Amino acid sequence: MKSEQLGKTLTKQTVNIMRTVQRNNIDLTAIADGKANVLLSLNAIMLTFLIPTIAASLDMILQEYLYIPLTILALTCFVTIYISVLVLRPSNFENFIEDLNPDMKFSPFFFGNFYKMEPDEFFKYLKESASETELVKAHLAQDLYYVGKRLGKKMTWVRQAFDIFLMGIFLTLLSTGIVLFFF
Repeated sequence: MKSEQLGKTLTKQTVNIMRTVQRNNIDLTAIADGKANVLLSLNAIMLTFLIPTIAASLDMILQEYLYIPLTILALTCFVTIYISVLVLRPSNFENFIEDLNPDMKFSPFFFGNFYKMEPDEFFKYLKESASETELVKAHLAQDLYYVGKRLGKKMTWVRQAFDIFLMGIFLTLLSTGIVLFFF
C-alpha cells in the first residue's frame, strides 16, 4: 500500500497521537524497569552483607533474639527480589498470540508476533496486512493495547515490590526495637 493512500485514511493528528502514546508507553516501561532494577540491586546488596554478618555472629544473634528481625529482613529482600525479577523478565510472546481474537490476524508490527517467521513469510504477511487500511488501524490499536497491558502489569508489580520493601523495613526496625527493649 502506498504511503499516500494510508496517509489519507489516517490523519496526521491520529498518527501523531499513536506515536506519542507508543513513546510514552516505552518511556514508562523503561522507568518501571529502572525502578525494579534499583530494588533488585539494593536487596541483593543487603543480602550480600546480611548473610556473612549472620554467619559470623550466629551465637549472639540467637542469644539476643535478633534472628526475628533478621528473618523479616531476609524474607523482605527475597520477596522484593522475586517481584523485581518478574518485572524485568521478558514476556512470553505465545501468550499474546493466544489472547488474540481468532477472527483477527496478528499484528505484523510487533516483533513478538513474527520473530519466528522466515523472511519471505514475514514480507508476504506484512504486504497482505498493510494492504487494508482498517486492518492497519486495528493492528496499531492491538499493539498499543498489549504494550499498555504489559506496562500495567509491570507497574503493579513495581508498586507491590516497593510496598513489600517498605513494610519489611518498617517491621524489621519495629521488631529490632521490641527485641532490644523487651529481651
